[in-house]
Amino acid sequence: MVLISLKEKYSTCTLCSELCVSRSQVVFGSGKFDSSVVILGEAPGLSEAKQGIPFCGASGKILQDLLASIGLTRDDVFITNTIICRPPKNRNPKKKEITNCHERLIQTLDIIKPKVIVTVGNFATKVILPQEGKKGITKIRGNVFETIFDGTLYNVVPVIHPANLLYNGRSAVIFDAMKKDFETIKEVIGNITSRLPQKKIR
Repeated sequence: MVLISLKEKYSTCTLCSELCVSRSQVVFGSGKFDSSVVILGEAPGLSEAKQGIPFCGASGKILQDLLASIGLTRDDVFITNTIICRPPKNRNPKKKEITNCHERLIQTLDIIKPKVIVTVGNFATKVILPQEGKKGITKIRGNVFETIFDGTLYNVVPVIHPANLLYNGRSAVIFDAMKKDFETIKEVIGNITSRLPQKKIR
């Protein structure tokens, strides 16, 4: 399978020297290889780096609950990050690291051909929606955007990072708002009758 080959290729990536030294393993992504939904986070954290699975800690449990609220599981979607190696001490990815991992992200999306990309938090949103992302996730969360990313048309739904719920004591109000955003994702999937991306825009 093509995605498996891509995963093998990047399992030994050496483009980011600092990350190569600090990482325990590359966290390529997990889930359904031809899913309608790609969930894109920022970067692997400590738990993810240990287990090799994105969103496998406390935030991952919240993500699972949100997916369940629209009748999906982790096995129904594909989850990855803007970079696939854990930055030291969970610092933000550097611009050069994002650039180095950009081609991998493009190739992953090209292979999966999702109907919708869910950008989790500010960082991932700015990568896929650089202009809209400047407004901040709280202003654009739950909205649907059509964007051309590397010449391909995608539907994008930005959502608040699950960690936000943890920081706010698992507020029921915030969780309900997050569930509404996932209802939007469900609607997008249901409204698109043909698989996206449909064509390259050149």
